[in-house]
Amino acid sequence: MTARRRRWVVLGIAAVAVALLLVWLNGRGDTPTVTVTRVTRQAIESWISTNGKVEPIHPHILRARLDTFVLQVAVIASQQVKREQLLVQLDATGIEAQLAAARQSLLTARRQLQYAEAGGPPVELAQLQSELTKTQAQQASLSAQQKALETLVAEHAATPSELRQIQLQLKQTEAQLDYLQQKKRDLAQQAHFDARQARLLIAQAQAQIKDLSEKVASTRMVAPIDGTVYSLPVKVGDFVRTGDPVVSVADLRHVRVLAYVDEADLGSVSPNQPVQVQWDGLPGETWTGVTTEIPKQVVPYGPRRVGDVLCSINSYQGRLLPNTNVDVRIRVGRSASALVIPRAAVQGQINDHYVFLVRGGRLRRQPIKVGIASTSEFQVLEGLKAGERVALPGATLLKGGMQVHPVEVQ
Repeated sequence: MTARRRRWVVLGIAAVAVALLLVWLNGRGDTPTVTVTRVTRQAIESWISTNGKVEPIHPHILRARLDTFVLQVAVIASQQVKREQLLVQLDATGIEAQLAAARQSLLTARRQLQYAEAGGPPVELAQLQSELTKTQAQQASLSAQQKALETLVAEHAATPSELRQIQLQLKQTEAQLDYLQQKKRDLAQQAHFDARQARLLIAQAQAQIKDLSEKVASTRMVAPIDGTVYSLPVKVGDFVRTGDPVVSVADLRHVRVLAYVDEADLGSVSPNQPVQVQWDGLPGETWTGVTTEIPKQVVPYGPRRVGDVLCSINSYQGRLLPNTNVDVRIRVGRSASALVIPRAAVQGQINDHYVFLVRGGRLRRQPIKVGIASTSEFQVLEGLKAGERVALPGATLLKGGMQVHPVEVQ
């Protein structure tokens, strides 16, 4: 072959190569590039994030049992206290005067009961008994005189007029005796009524003394347990009304959190789920615990509808204080080895999820069933296998059957 012919052959091959390259580049320009990722098997966790409020598990709230003034405040808020340690002293002057009057009323009622059980007042009883004895003796004497005169009249030794006079005196004496005996019965009946009334007054006085004694004792407010003063809304000189909280104490080594879970998330919450709590007052610190009680109703909470989920929290030396607002996370699902894909790859509605599989350079619409979800991933229960590639959304609208140029990302 001559040099000239060889040159034409080389130029022809080069032209064909260039044409093929142009065809390939032209075809490549019509095939969109899509990002794909592989279905992997790994651990996944699903958490609910919300807010909540810290509460002591067993709070001891000491309230005023009377309207009075604060005389002494012996502690400060957040102070550790021992059982029976003085916390607050209230003014007991007025209630002590009422207690003294109640005790005097009790003595009077007991004296009244004593008289009533004896049949009546002693002086009145003695006087009545004296009159009865005297009248009974007079009746006996007149009765004897009447019998004697009846005999004398029969023997004509006395006149009928004398007999009638004695008979009249005897009737008057018997009437007086009936009157005195009725008076004695009335006095006994009155004494029975007075005794019942006195017993009632005694019971009332004793109840009043008990109540007033407790109120007097309550003015000296002492710590019911070893714990921490977590609320102290009063100071010396303040006026408190009955029922007002004066000081609150609790063991803050264990507290609970009232988590406000949205209605849509309540179905996935159950007892003994792990809980994490964070507080802006101690940034970077996390407390752990578990859910303990699931709400039986949903209530309005601002613009939200929530259920109050109780969570038991280990407070670690009482660093998580009651009545503080906290951030709460509840782990509602976990799988140690699940098929996982990015949330961005999943399309569709709640009960109709699908992805676009990449096979042979083309997309295929693949229905799937999802399980728990993290903030960035879904668990795949049905429809995919480990290692399969799924397309991620981008600038190109994905469609089933579309030819694509896949670029895999980790």
